[in-house]
Amino acid sequence: MITPADEAALALRRALVEVLRQLNRYDTEEPEVPGLEAEELCEILARGSLPPIPRSETQQAIEVLVGNGYARELTDARYAWSRGRMVGSRYAITTPGKVFLLQAVQRAGRI
Repeated sequence: MITPADEAALALRRALVEVLRQLNRYDTEEPEVPGLEAEELCEILARGSLPPIPRSETQQAIEVLVGNGYARELTDARYAWSRGRMVGSRYAITTPGKVFLLQAVQRAGRI
């Protein structure tokens, strides 16, 4: 039987993996300005994953990933032509984050 604590842990792990997936995807597709802003991640995960990941879980996942060195915060403001605006604080995947993501994908057996 799954307890509420187990459900919360599974939801957080799912959010961690999904945030890393998006950061990794963006890292490979958009080299102009690295990283995604927290708001961009929240929007992507709220509409893209099934079931949607709430903003609170996305924010918590970002904090955990940065705290554990799987993502890093970039604070240099830059103009992103692809976004048509200045971007400020944003998050990018790190090498340990890519390792964690790869292990999670291998364990789940899907990308």
